[in-house]
Amino acid sequence: MATCFLAGGSALRAQESGNTRGARHLTLENGLEVIVIENHSVPIATVMIAFRGGAMTQSAEDQGIPHLFEHMLFKGYRGPRDETFNGEAAALQAGSNGETSDETVSYYLTMPSVNALESVRLIADLVRSPRFEDDDLRTERFVVLGELQRNQSVPLFQLRRETQSLLWGSSFMRKNTIGETSAILVVKPRYLETIFRRYYVPNNAALIVTGDVVTADVFAAARSRFGGWQRQADPFKEFPVPPMQRLASTQGVVVAADVKDVTIMVEWQGPSARRQADATYAADVLADLVSDPDSPFQKRLVESGAFQSASLNYQTLDHVGPITFFGVTRWDRIEGALTALSGEFETMRDTAYVEATAIQSAKKRRAVATALQQEEGAVLADALASYWSVGGLEYYLGYLDRMSSRSSADIQRFLSTYVNGKPYVVGLLVRPEYATRAQALLKEFNSLMEAP
Repeated sequence: MATCFLAGGSALRAQESGNTRGARHLTLENGLEVIVIENHSVPIATVMIAFRGGAMTQSAEDQGIPHLFEHMLFKGYRGPRDETFNGEAAALQAGSNGETSDETVSYYLTMPSVNALESVRLIADLVRSPRFEDDDLRTERFVVLGELQRNQSVPLFQLRRETQSLLWGSSFMRKNTIGETSAILVVKPRYLETIFRRYYVPNNAALIVTGDVVTADVFAAARSRFGGWQRQADPFKEFPVPPMQRLASTQGVVVAADVKDVTIMVEWQGPSARRQADATYAADVLADLVSDPDSPFQKRLVESGAFQSASLNYQTLDHVGPITFFGVTRWDRIEGALTALSGEFETMRDTAYVEATAIQSAKKRRAVATALQQEEGAVLADALASYWSVGGLEYYLGYLDRMSSRSSADIQRFLSTYVNGKPYVVGLLVRPEYATRAQALLKEFNSLMEAP
């Protein structure tokens, strides 16, 4: 039911979700969405603002700049009395952070709920009036470069980066959140201003507040702090995200590093949360099915001893999310592990691969996990921000209902559309002395996967 709120003569529409999560939703006249989920079990609240953006907006020349921008927004903040952001957050007894991902950039505070409304003010000041100065940029770019260098020293990061660079080809720039040293070293404050003017606009943002708050109070604070923020052009109409390059053929890569175990990654290009939403729900049901310790998937791959651990997941994104198998085994079991894995994917072609009873169990587990998520305000806000960005608020609000309606046929349709017989990228992380043999094993694995 739509409810009309009046403030200063302006009609503002809010809609309460019909599901049990009790989300309240208000859209200001400037386009800012305000989403509130109350939970009065503990006197804590989370205030977050999210923007559609991140790596998907990057070109070849500015990889990592949206991430650097996130750092600079905090660094360049100056309060009414020249306070730093961290200083103001500390005064509110708040923990704070930001995150840049493939399609979302978010900033949040978690604090005693008595300070929630003042935290709305602080978040508004953070994103409405930034300052980008050379001195701050000189300092912060090396913080980001240090983060990049630490990641590059981690073997699993190397494996993921090599695998995904093959998976996305010329589109990898729009998945490369951490970025490239060359871009980070040369960016100037003027370009950060360009990012701000383009993407940091109210009609590309959502204010999300969870925890021990009163919805009407949050709505009033949002109108007060954000109501004067002027709507701008939709950035994705003038600067649309180009289509992701489609993977034309199966590819493989071996990454050699000083590791104890062998890691196997296999990735496919999956569906879009906005354009193939039904497939994304089926993907999540399948992920729940195979994660069950009692599932045939786990018994054939893990209990058999072929793998120490194995999973299959889909990352929910608008601009093509990856489907990822991730497994860990030992070198002395690598041949059996690859044979078992190819056999599992062959079994997935069988229409009887998924049992209806297993689907019902998976749905119940997802419902329980979602209910538990409601008790963790910061986790809930982060999930809401991500779903809002990649699929819209309705994607989140209808999630459990649509998950519950998935059938065996839906999951089989997902597998046949995105996995069975489709090109993929396989990566192996092994010790340097095993690299040559690993290359030969990859070829054998691909031959088994391609066998009729």
